[in-house]
Formats: sequence, structure tokens, C-alpha cells
Amino acid sequence: MKRDRVLLWLTCLTLTTSWIAWRVAFTKEVHAQQPDAATLKAEARLVLVDTIVTDKKGNYIHDLAQKDFKVWEDNKEQTIKSFSYESEGSPTSNPQRHYVVLFFDNSSMDFGQQAQARDAAAKFIDANAGPNRVMAVIEFGGTLQVAQNFTADAARLKQAVAGVKSSAVASNAPSADSSTPSIQTPPSGVQVASLGAPPLGMPSLGNAEADFGARTVLLALRDLAKDLGSVPGRKTVVMLTGGFPLTQELESELTATIDACNKYNVAIYPIDARGLFVPPPSPPGARMLAPQGSYSARLVTATYSDHETPQPHLMLVQHAGAPSGGGGGGHGGEPGGSGSSAGGAGHSGSVGGGGSRGSTGGATSTASRGGPISNYYNSNYQPSQLIPPFPPSATENQQVLYALANGTGGFVILNTNDLLGGMDKIAKELGEYYILGYTPADTPEGSCHTLRVKVDRGDSVIRSRSGYCNVKPADMLAGKPIEKELENRANGTQSGSVEASIQTPYFYTSANTARVDVTMDIPANSIKFEKVKGKQHATINVLGIAYRPDNSLAARFSDSVDFDFEGKKEVEEFAKQPFHYENQFDVASGQYNLKVVFRSGGESFGKIETPLSIEAYDGKQFALSSMALSKNLRRVSDMATGLDAALMEDHTPLVTSGMEIIPAATYRFKKGDTAAVYAEVYEPLMAGSTPPQVGIEMKVYERKSGQSKFDTGLQNAQSFVKKGNPVIAIGMKLPVNTLDPGSYRVAMQAVDSQGNRSKPRSADFEVE
Repeated sequence: MKRDRVLLWLTCLTLTTSWIAWRVAFTKEVHAQQPDAATLKAEARLVLVDTIVTDKKGNYIHDLAQKDFKVWEDNKEQTIKSFSYESEGSPTSNPQRHYVVLFFDNSSMDFGQQAQARDAAAKFIDANAGPNRVMAVIEFGGTLQVAQNFTADAARLKQAVAGVKSSAVASNAPSADSSTPSIQTPPSGVQVASLGAPPLGMPSLGNAEADFGARTVLLALRDLAKDLGSVPGRKTVVMLTGGFPLTQELESELTATIDACNKYNVAIYPIDARGLFVPPPSPPGARMLAPQGSYSARLVTATYSDHETPQPHLMLVQHAGAPSGGGGGGHGGEPGGSGSSAGGAGHSGSVGGGGSRGSTGGATSTASRGGPISNYYNSNYQPSQLIPPFPPSATENQQVLYALANGTGGFVILNTNDLLGGMDKIAKELGEYYILGYTPADTPEGSCHTLRVKVDRGDSVIRSRSGYCNVKPADMLAGKPIEKELENRANGTQSGSVEASIQTPYFYTSANTARVDVTMDIPANSIKFEKVKGKQHATINVLGIAYRPDNSLAARFSDSVDFDFEGKKEVEEFAKQPFHYENQFDVASGQYNLKVVFRSGGESFGKIETPLSIEAYDGKQFALSSMALSKNLRRVSDMATGLDAALMEDHTPLVTSGMEIIPAATYRFKKGDTAAVYAEVYEPLMAGSTPPQVGIEMKVYERKSGQSKFDTGLQNAQSFVKKGNPVIAIGMKLPVNTLDPGSYRVAMQAVDSQGNRSKPRSADFEVE
């Protein structure tokens, strides 16, 4: 059974101050250094495919023309509308400055592997750093840290890569001990009780430490890709790593990472720092494809389903009873050897990322953005196809490396102790690619598409990205007439004619920055349908603006949700329950007035104003988020492709111990409801070598009398803790079945074994 398929990035707090500063500083530095580069003048919506072509010996082919290329999207040939060639050695090309990131995945390498990787990186810097090849150094050990911003200064870069680093997480950690340690008595004398099982009775994880470490690595790569988005041209990330097992639970995270890299034109070149490696037995849940035993590496060729010519790669050859030896290492996945020619896309124009979801509150439908979240997109949505096939030679820790490389247009270096030789091959590729552009057909939001590139030359081997996803932008209505209309209504004096309920819990993502979950229940009968192309169609447009006290704009989001039903009976069924809408936006700490306006045809519209108060938080103190109440829970393993969609749209579900807690828009419960409370504890000391124990207490009071109706006592929160993660996602059952009809308040407080106590949080609710 799948467990905790998505711990999700409840690791947002792991962005350090230096990383946040880099996100601003490096962009300024890049644009200050970069002259106006040649850009493709094409239609607004253009898919760009960076393609590298070599012969079978790995030599780059330079003399190809546009007529030599063919591109297929979903097996349909496309018309190439733009073409260019980037080569540092060609007198006719217009080479741009190249940006290289040395990414040290310290969570998967031991100190010896790190030392070897850092020595090779220092020599690589000496040979390649310069005015047209600027580099940055990123360290990952549970948090992203910028050791050196983009620079051509080799001395500064070598200083940044020197010395091994520790890691707060381990992506190759052994299975967690099944026992639950008791919480020590804190110095202040506050006794924290020991509790075995989570209050919601959710399943515990068998290998939580490695699972969390692997997730945070993928999240770090995804964040890095996004922050490189404003850097011109193709960006190269050299990932020095020991790899980690690719389990089914990580596939959604991997899909979202590949999508982000393709979207922001980032190619990943993983280097397995373990060198010549004999794989150990496969752990439970890992997709181990290579047989166990003694091996040696051998360069072979094989034909895959997406290739017309044999593809070279390193095969681990098993010996019959003989030890591995003398087979010699090599550079796995050298140019032409990554094992996949499926192409991918860089994006410009309308292809972007968003963060909203919609559901009908339980009613099934065929709406393109309605229905349960697991059916959030239409049946054509297949995001998992972004993960390209990897060769059978890949060991358990190398499969994810192949997927990252093949999916983004890079190649892998593995099964060799000559790491510098592998890095030199990456350096040669920095200026050796063709850029093909075509205009895709209109496709549904959220749909993902495979790409394939072919060259009409028999000796050629092609590498490019595996595909792209048509994910909508966060500010969907930007620049459209409906946006101005809704903004005028938001700032006007006229009240809305459609009532809706709203809740806005928030959760910190970094110092003094919070993610606000906007959750609304909109009367479904207010959504206007009309017949379009034989179906009942409707659109609801939403605009949200957070204003500061001086009426200046602090944050905004906009969205457009489409519904399509076969007939009026489905529309009538849809109208029986409120339409449940969710969106998210980030905002700094402060006091705001949030205005949300929505409209679906006709003259009627809805308008909600609600105060929004985000308390200051410096990221260094023990704290508790606000609370989100829910009447709808689901196992993450049941979310299917809806999870992939949410991740690629940067929507962060509220997930704890394998369960998604869907925030309610109205805190009014019936006795039969399955009610829950979600909150996040922020414990910076979790990143230390001796993390404290954490406890949580929840109480329910009658609002009018103040009489206590329920008290959990101080419960052990250890079952919610993930090693190295300073964010602890808490889920607790709200006992509405034991309460009489009336008005209540639920309060929660956290405490740790160092004597720290959070500020209490509370939320009011009703029981019918």
C-alpha cells in the first residue's frame, strides 16, 4: 500500500535567509552582467526545444539545418517555425553567456564521496570559469544554501566548494525505528506525555527519514529551477550526488521537478559521486530493475521503443559466481547515451504555473476543473509521462538520476572514478545545441505532452527534454477585460448579489512570509451554464486582492474555472451542493483587507471582504501556525493524477501522515461529519544534531460559558516529526460527535522539551 505519497513541501521553512537573499541578488547580478541577448521573435505561445545532436561516437554535429529536423508532439508532427544553433566554436553563431550551477547533494554522499566530488569540482572550475561561463555553488543538506553567487572568479568558487559539509537529512537513510521515544521533561518542569499513535490514527512511515530526504532534494531542485527562470538561455545544473531510490511515492514529486526544469529551461546533469559501485539489495518500495549479484560495467548498445537507432549506455553485467572486478568504469549516459530521445520543451508566452483548485464538494462531474480533486483535470491528463524510461542498467539509486537527466535534456555520469572527466564532457556541451520552436495546438489546462525529435541523418543520436505541461499561470486573468471589471467591482461600493463563505488560514513558508489558503464555498446554482458545442458550459472568474491599511496592493491572485457537462441533468446534480474553491497566495507579515470578487455570466456577482492578519515571524523561534478546520479527509494514495496537477501548479495541499486535510470554507459541522484540525509547528531546533521532543495540546470550549468540553492533554507529536524538517504538520480529530449543538472554540498550543511554548491558536466553529 502506498504510504505518504506526498509529504509535500511542508519544508517551505527550510529556505534559509541566504537563499532568499540570493533569489533577489543573483537576478540583479545576472542582468547587470548580461548584454541584450538574441531572442527568438515568434508567436506569443511558442514551445522551444533545445536539442543536442551527436554521432554514435559522441562527437557533436554542427552542420545541421532546419530542414534536417522533425518534431513530434504526442506523436503528431509539428511545423518548426524558428531555428537557431548555439555553439561557442562556430564563427556564425551568436553565443550567449552560459550559467552553470554546481549543486552538491550532501544528503546522499558520505564524506569520502563529497571530498572526491569537491576535488573534481575545483579542477572543473579552474578549467572552465570565465566571463562567458559564470558559475554558482549551491549546498543542499536539508536546506538550500548559496555558498557562492554567480561569478567568473575561480578563486571565490573554489573556496566555496572546499571542505565537506554535513546534512540534517539523509536521502539514503536506513529504516526508521518503529518504537516511539518518550519526551524528556523540559528544564522548565513542564511534563510532556508520551503517546504512541497519531491522534487521527494515521499510518506511520517505515522509512520516513530517507523518504523526507529524497523529497527535499527534489523540492530543492524545483525551487532552484524556478529561481533560474529569469536567467537568459539554457541553464546547466551539475548535480553531484549519491542518488536515492525512486519509489512510487516519489513519482509525483519527480514529475513536478522535471516540469519545472522544462518550464524554465534548466538541464540537469547528475554525477554519481559513488564511482564504481556494486548495488546492495533493494529496499522495500524501490523500483530496482537490475538483478542483484556481482557486476562489471560494459558499454553496450540497445534499441528502445522511442528510438529508431541503437542507443549506447553502460550495462552492469552480472557474473556467474565471480566477484566484480576489472570491468572498468565509464561515463554513463555520455552524449548520445542517456537512453532516451524523447524531446521536451522550454516555454515562453502563456505557459506558466498557477496554484488553484476547484471541486464540487463531493458531487461527481465531468467538469474540466470541477469534481473531486483526484479528477481535477480531464481524462487526457497524464503527467507521469514526463518521467522518461531509463535503461535496465540503472541501479536503484541511479534511476532517478537517469529520469532527471533524460527528462531535462542532460546526461548522467556514473560508474566511474574519473569524475573530472565526466564534468569535462558536460563543459563541452554548454555551447552545443540547436533550438527548435513551434506553436502547439490549444490543449486543456493541466494536460501534459510528450515530445520527440528526429534528425534525417543515419549516424545521429538526439537528446532533448521529455515533454511539457500546459499549466496555467498564477494570475490567470492578467491583462484581460474581465480582470479590470472584477477589480472595479472589488473597489466599488456596490455589494455583491451572490453570497459565499470564506476562510483564510495561513502557514509560514519563510521568515515573515506566509502562504494563505483561500477557501470558498460558492452557491453552485449561481454559476450560469449555456450550451456550447453540444455541452453545458460555464466559467467562473475569480479575483483576490490583499490591500494594506494605506490601500496599497500587497498581493493578488486571479483564476478562471471552466465546467463542462453532458446535459442539464448533470447541471442540476451539480447545483445541489456548493462549489468548493481553493487558491493560495504568498504575502508578508502584516495587516490586510482581503477582497475576493467572483462572477459567472450575467450581471450577478459575489464580493467578500475579510480582514487578514499575518503575525510577524523571524523563522528562528518556536511557533505555531493558524488552524484550518476540515470536514473532508482523503488518503494521499487516492489522489492519483490530481496530486501531480497540484504539485505542478505550486498548490501545497495540507498533508500529514499520508492524509490530505481539505480546508473547509465554513466551520459549521454536523454530528456525523468527520472533522479534523490541521496546523503546523515550526521548530528550528529540528535541524540540529540533537533535536528536541515536541508536544501538542488541543482543547475545545463552549464559547458562551467558557466551559471546557474536551482536552487531549499534552500529546506526543513525535509521530508527525520528520528528521531534519523544522515544519511539523499536525492533524487531529475534532470531536464534533461528542458535542451538543452550539457554538464552540478549538484552541491548540505546542511545547518542546527545551521549555519553549508557542502562542496559542484558536478557531470558532458551530455544531448543528
